Amino acid sequence: MQRIRQSMTGTSPAAASTAAGTSYALGLDACDSLTIVGSLLGATGGTLDVYVQTSWDEGTTWYDYLHFTQLASGAAAVNYAYHVSRASERTTITTLGSATTPALTAGLIMAGGWGNMMRLVFVAGVGTAAGAAQTVRVYGIKNLH
Repeated sequence: MQRIRQSMTGTSPAAASTAAGTSYALGLDACDSLTIVGSLLGATGGTLDVYVQTSWDEGTTWYDYLHFTQLASGAAAVNYAYHVSRASERTTITTLGSATTPALTAGLIMAGGWGNMMRLVFVAGVGTAAGAAQTVRVYGIKNLH
């Protein structure tokens, strides 16, 4: 069994806006399952949505994969965890966003297939006056056959 451990970090926007993170989880296409752990903190003055997006083409195109539960203004630190495997499936059509226009419903993960890379996207709500540091860790397992 091979293990992959990656961290994506970033500070959410300091004003109402949408911003893509600049750190990535890489080499995920080799994994059979993932555990994604978000250590999140609310921004000051406005709500905060944190998305994980995935890419199948080395970062050219990004699609929503996970949307953590929305954080209220000034929300205390919280940890969320999701576990998915390649055998997971979503059997209903789900609206996704792409690039810096995320649209996946809060509290939802796409399950099943993910690309070779992941990144964070932050959407800071109206009234946001200061961002907050966010960390999402991706733990992958590849079973060697």
